Amino acid sequence: MVNLGHHPNIGKDINSLTKNFPETEQFLKTIKEIRDEVKSVLKKTNEMIKRKWDSKRKPETKRLSRDLVWVDVIYYNIDQPLKKLLTK
Repeated sequence: MVNLGHHPNIGKDINSLTKNFPETEQFLKTIKEIRDEVKSVLKKTNEMIKRKWDSKRKPETKRLSRDLVWVDVIYYNIDQPLKKLLTK
């Protein structure tokens, strides 16, 4: 019900129902209040998870184009059968 924004059992147009039945108006208000409450709780939870994730994260290393880096051959697909046979 919260995900859809409406009660799943209502198959008719909601606007036509509110004209005939005043209880429907209250029902729709209740659904809207529940959705707003769930939305605010989800927002707070997402902020809390982001704070925890960011606290454990290491700062990004700044690298320039002229910096030297170590490259390991293990992670590359090479046509040579052995590492010893690679060209130097």
